[in-house]
Amino acid sequence: MGGTVDFKGCITHGPWGASDGEEWVYKPENFIRKIIVNYRAGAIDAITFQTCEIESSWFGFPSCVGKSYTISINYPLEYLVSISGTFGSFNGSDVVKSLCFKTNVTSYGPYGTNSGTAFSYDGKGGMVLGFHGRAHSYLSAIGVYVIPESLASAPSSTYKGKIMPELCSSMAMPREVGPWGAGGGKPWDDGVFSTIKQVRVHVGELNAIYALQFEYLKKDGKSVFSQIHGGTDGVKNILVVNLDENDEFLTGISGFYGLVKGYNGLETIRSISFHTNKRIHGPYGEERGAGHVYYSSTASPGKIVGFHGRDIGFLSAIGVHMEYF
Repeated sequence: MGGTVDFKGCITHGPWGASDGEEWVYKPENFIRKIIVNYRAGAIDAITFQTCEIESSWFGFPSCVGKSYTISINYPLEYLVSISGTFGSFNGSDVVKSLCFKTNVTSYGPYGTNSGTAFSYDGKGGMVLGFHGRAHSYLSAIGVYVIPESLASAPSSTYKGKIMPELCSSMAMPREVGPWGAGGGKPWDDGVFSTIKQVRVHVGELNAIYALQFEYLKKDGKSVFSQIHGGTDGVKNILVVNLDENDEFLTGISGFYGLVKGYNGLETIRSISFHTNKRIHGPYGEERGAGHVYYSSTASPGKIVGFHGRDIGFLSAIGVHMEYF
């Protein structure tokens, strides 16, 4: 059946959302294979989980006027690493308004209405094993139980035989962080390289990041260019970030994402800065604006060895592969 779960040593994050409602806890004996989200415009009505053939009760109250979406997780090759979403007011109650789930393979969502106060567990280590929260007529709040990376990648006797070898090897360094930005778009992932030599930032009149392209250095010393991630229509300039090949390397990224004016609610990466061990390159794009959301990669010592994200005609989200020191 793929092993069993032991919650000893897990870290609790959240719950995020309202402080009222009945508390609920979901700590399954096996790894999560399915998540069913019942939602409508403005609120998450309810959520349920399934491991193997065992399905949990509904947390919240599923609505016949809403939609239901089933997320199928291909365990053990795929497993949950993070969640994000928003919460706010709906019909006089504080509720979870949207949810997005991220695995080591892809992202699912957002489901619901992506407005209100944002929350996230960004997957800086470990694997999501279970959930907790509060509920009344809707899903009021949600949080996660996470195996710390130290336990997942190097199991103690407590975890011996309970986390499959595929998971242990896949959670070793380097580690995927992010992506940050809008929930929609086509996922992409360049993979992991020795280092990054150059970044090409495609910009245009809309003060958004239209696209990014990277020149990577492989372990055999040869360089390779990635695909152009984003869109090229309307690009007016390509800004080139050259890194000193001798001893400069990327340590992090930061910037803002938000709505693109005139594109009917489309969200993209609006600005980006590249942090190295020597300086900060940028910002490129529009640094601040009404409704913009700030993002930043981890401050832990390390270097970026690859990028991943999503594109939707523009660059909609950006994340990094980190090699920690």
